[in-house]
Amino acid sequence: MEELRVTFTPASGDPPRVITVRIGTPVKGEHSWSTRTEVLGFAEEHAWITEGTDWAQVLELSAMVLPTVLHGMVKRAGGGTLDPYFYEREARPLSELPPELVAIYGAPAGK
Repeated sequence: MEELRVTFTPASGDPPRVITVRIGTPVKGEHSWSTRTEVLGFAEEHAWITEGTDWAQVLELSAMVLPTVLHGMVKRAGGGTLDPYFYEREARPLSELPPELVAIYGAPAGK
């Protein structure tokens, strides 16, 4: 399991708090590989299972969606900053995510 801790400083002026991001160890199933990914520390915690054809793909897909999930969670928390900044590039819109992830999160609005 990989774990990263970042400090979330809410835009509201509330005290900063630690946000934990975890990507679990990939597990080989009968037909595919899978891993559990978690974001902990916000008012709402978020976890999901990613499946793929091999261990590298499940890690790649989990890491690919994390910036989008974190961006949404920061936004729902009223805005703020993460330190260290989790993702230096802009989060990808769901419309640009591969079909494997759209199956998990659903099609973007208007699609």
